Amino acid sequence: MNTVKDFKAWDGMMIKFILKIGLGLVMLNSLLMSDPVIPKGDFNVKLIKMAGTPGEFINQKETFPRDYFLINNNLPFLLGLSLHHPMSSSLELSKKQIEIISKIKQKRMPYIIKNSQDIKLLELKLAQNIVRNTNTVKSQYELIDAISKLKTDLTKTHIQCINDVRDILTKEQYEKLLQYATKLVKTKNLKFKIDELVILPHPGKFIKMGRISVDKSIKQKIKKSVKKVYAPIFQGKMREAFDLEKKVQRMVKKGKTKHDLKDTLDEIAKLKREAMDSRIDALNKMQKLLTKEQWNKVNKFTYGAK
Repeated sequence: MNTVKDFKAWDGMMIKFILKIGLGLVMLNSLLMSDPVIPKGDFNVKLIKMAGTPGEFINQKETFPRDYFLINNNLPFLLGLSLHHPMSSSLELSKKQIEIISKIKQKRMPYIIKNSQDIKLLELKLAQNIVRNTNTVKSQYELIDAISKLKTDLTKTHIQCINDVRDILTKEQYEKLLQYATKLVKTKNLKFKIDELVILPHPGKFIKMGRISVDKSIKQKIKKSVKKVYAPIFQGKMREAFDLEKKVQRMVKKGKTKHDLKDTLDEIAKLKREAMDSRIDALNKMQKLLTKEQWNKVNKFTYGAK
C-alpha cells in the first residue's frame, strides 16, 4: 500500500466488510430474539410520574407500584410479562387472548395504582411520625394496620391476575411464560429477598463503619439493649414471612386462588407487622441513646435525609 489511492480503496473494502458483518449479526439477532406483544413505550415514565417524589429514607431505586405489594419479590408479575416481556411474542398469543389480557390490565391497573399511591402516603406519614416526631409504637398501630390491609388487598389482586392469565393461556403458553419469569429472577440472583412492611432507617451500619462517631460505652449499650433484644425478633419474624411467601408462590403455581390463600396472606401481614413493631421499638431506643446531632447525621449519611 504505497499510495493514498491504495489506502482509500482498502479502507472502502474494510467498511463494506464491516457493514456486511454488522448486517449479518442484526439478522441473526432478529431470528434469535422475539419482540414484545405490546411495547411498553413511555409507560414506565408515566409510572414514575404517578409514583411522585421518592421518600427521603428510601435506600434503593423505587419500583412503582411493585414495591407496595405485600409480596413483591416471590410472586411473578405475569400480566405484564405476557404483554411486555421482550420475548412475549414467542408465546404466539391469539388476537382474542391479547384482547382479554389487555382488558384485565385496563381493569386492574387503576386500582393497583390508586392503592399503591395511598400506601406510599401512609408509609411516608409513618416515617415522619417515628423518625422525625418520635411517636411511640402503640400510637402508630392504627396506621400500620391500615398499611398492612392495603398491601394484603393488593397482593390478593395480584394473585387474581396470575389466575386470570393462567385461565387464558394454554398449558404450553403458561409454562413458557413461567420460564421468562424464572429467568428474570435468576439474573437477579435472589436467595433471601423479602421486603419489610414499611421501609424505615437502619442507622446501625454507618455507626459500625465509623462514619458516625459514637463512644464505646454507647456502642455497648446499643449492642446490649438494641441489637440483642430486637434483631432476633425482627429477623425471626421476617424469616417466617419469607417461608410463607415461598409457600404462596408454590400454591399459586398450582392454581390456588386468593380465597384459598387468604389465611396465609393474613399470616404474612401479621408477621411483617410484628417485625415492624420491633423495628420501631429499636429505632426509638436507638434515638434515646444518641445525641440529636448524632441521630441527624445517621439519617443524613444513610439516607440523604434533609
